[in-house]
Amino acid sequence: MFWPFSIDFFCKERLLMTHLRPFHYLALTGALLCISCMIAGCTSTDHGSADQHTAPACAVGEIVFLTEELYPFSYAGLDGVARGQSVEVVRDLVRRLNCTAEIRVLPWSVAHDTAVSTPGYAVFSTVKTPEREAKFSWVGPIALLEYSLYARNGSNDMLPSLEAARNAGAIAVVDGDARHDFLVKNNFSNIRTYPSDEECLEALLDGSVSLWMGTSATTPGTLARHAVPGGTVIPVYTLLRTELFIAFNRETSAATIDAYQDALDASKADGTFSRITGAGLPASLSPSVDGQRDTFASETLLPAFSALISARVHGIAAAMETLALTGELKEGDWEKIRPLLVRLEQEYPEARFWYARPDGSYYTTVDNLTSANLRDRPYFPGVLAGKTSIGTIVVSKSTGRYTAIIAVPVRDKGEVNGILGTSVYCDILEEALFEEFALPAGYYAFAVDTLGMPVIDSLPDRIFSLDESTRSAVREMREGQVDYSFEGAGHQAVFRTEEMTGWKVGIGWGA
Repeated sequence: MFWPFSIDFFCKERLLMTHLRPFHYLALTGALLCISCMIAGCTSTDHGSADQHTAPACAVGEIVFLTEELYPFSYAGLDGVARGQSVEVVRDLVRRLNCTAEIRVLPWSVAHDTAVSTPGYAVFSTVKTPEREAKFSWVGPIALLEYSLYARNGSNDMLPSLEAARNAGAIAVVDGDARHDFLVKNNFSNIRTYPSDEECLEALLDGSVSLWMGTSATTPGTLARHAVPGGTVIPVYTLLRTELFIAFNRETSAATIDAYQDALDASKADGTFSRITGAGLPASLSPSVDGQRDTFASETLLPAFSALISARVHGIAAAMETLALTGELKEGDWEKIRPLLVRLEQEYPEARFWYARPDGSYYTTVDNLTSANLRDRPYFPGVLAGKTSIGTIVVSKSTGRYTAIIAVPVRDKGEVNGILGTSVYCDILEEALFEEFALPAGYYAFAVDTLGMPVIDSLPDRIFSLDESTRSAVREMREGQVDYSFEGAGHQAVFRTEEMTGWKVGIGWGA
């Protein structure tokens, strides 16, 4: 790691190489070797001939894919890279066709109009409305969602009909979105448009509108990102259940459309689509491990997945503990600390680093001194007392996203005079982990916190949906096996407690 910010640069570099890199790389390399050997030995087929040939070039023509902020289907990560369920579906299709994917996150109206007017472009995730159908060539469906009207709890009773919704006060909706089209087509006159769902939510909360037209898939994420307490906003009427598609510019060749549709059909047939979207939990297993599911999960997959999580989290913690020993941190001068944290964020894109004073005020690399305070966080008193905290799950006060906290004390002359912390974004950590950990067909992986709530999930927002009795059993056991039901089907999972974070790490499958 490069530290250009201090006169004792060489001392820091040596300190980092001594205390951080050997463990970090050894742990990570060991975890990856473990995963490669374990999974390849049990599930892979002979790819020797494939390695000797160059993959064919993209035969259908490169497409520029445009999308919007529509969490969890599509959104821009902190690094500007497009993320989300539908984004990963598109990337999978592109890989199957040996093409490359340029995916841009833009305002909906810009994305839509560009795809309509520009050959070689496509837009997703899009509802195939009668008004749009002739404008595009279509591939899908790639997702499913419900349109619902939401209200502040206590401000509206459940609406009995569409007619009642027309007379219930102003409805906030994203301008130009398919939901907007639906309201117009159904003769709603009480419409107020906004550029994004976030602004629709703000209008609902401040009383500017009575209702917000959201979706069952995206609204929970919007509420979570803005740290809206549970029960504050509730659905009061479901308007429509609809499918989402990829809409290609009308001049796209029929061969290209057919190729993308065939690739999507193949993704659904082999279970990849389900693993990406959580559209259905895989119940069938590959023949090589069928009949030995619990043994393979507990003795091969679970140790490998746990080791990978441990290596990733420990790498961040080790870097922080080393940095906490430097003069800049001990001095507590934010102008000197900030460049060091910027460097860490470049190395760990899943993490937002911060520095807190004993009174709970804190700084981030984006906001500098924030208006929030950390004194009420459960981990804060313990770190002030000199204990490192790893793995507490909170909603970030600066971003509204679910994060895993790592916080280490900063000491000067034996006294704790500050806290160096990071908020590890669970969604980005999840993506990074599953890029490295390839699950065999029929399995899914997860980690839950000490309360039994999901933290990491290979089928986002779908798996390990436990009733309270099962969740209680998981909290009380350090390791074991649980049986549970999901959407009418039986499932099993084996799990163990990850020592560093206290998370329960598990592997599950359809029973």
